[in-house]
Amino acid sequence: MALSKVIVSLMLLISLGIAISSEAVVVDGYPAPKKPPVVVAPASAPKTPPVAVAPASAPIYYYTPSPIAVPPTSSASPPVYLPIRRFVAVQGVVFAKPCADFGHDTLMHSVPLPGAMVKMVCHGKPQDNALMLTAVTDENGYFFIPPTKKVSEYGAQKRCRVFLHSPPATSKFQHSTHMNGGLSGAYLRRTKPEKPLPFVLYTVGPFAYEPLPSVCHQKA
Repeated sequence: MALSKVIVSLMLLISLGIAISSEAVVVDGYPAPKKPPVVVAPASAPKTPPVAVAPASAPIYYYTPSPIAVPPTSSASPPVYLPIRRFVAVQGVVFAKPCADFGHDTLMHSVPLPGAMVKMVCHGKPQDNALMLTAVTDENGYFFIPPTKKVSEYGAQKRCRVFLHSPPATSKFQHSTHMNGGLSGAYLRRTKPEKPLPFVLYTVGPFAYEPLPSVCHQKA
């Protein structure tokens, strides 16, 4: 009962206050001025929220092996190509001189001499033995000393010489002459063949035999 009385009293007070506030306040017979409205400043625009930055990750260290010191190498020298050494063959002709040309350095009246032997002598180093090769003339007086592995084109022109060795046993042309180095030794002359050959071709001579002086003098 007491609680209901209290509630009623409060309600009366609230209604009385509302009524008083709705009426104008009169001061000295004039209504009191109204209070100016309170201007409330607009709220500032919201600031951009700060960007959350993720904390920096811890640095990752990678293992790098130390470079291995390589010893300097000398520049490779270019390959040396040695020239191919070809073997040597020698050719020539031996003639027979008549008594009319005895003692004269001419072959005007000469004819080829078959069966004559020539020799080629090649000297190497002082301690080496000299190499001697021989050949016999054919019916045309032509001789050919074939190539051998012991004589190459390098140095052959200085080391080798060709001599008259012996005349045919049954020939009257027994006297060797000095023509073109037949007695002292003829040096090799390089010859260009008509077609390629597997060896280097050299030529000597021509050489000549003549009758013995006694035979020619008797005829004189």
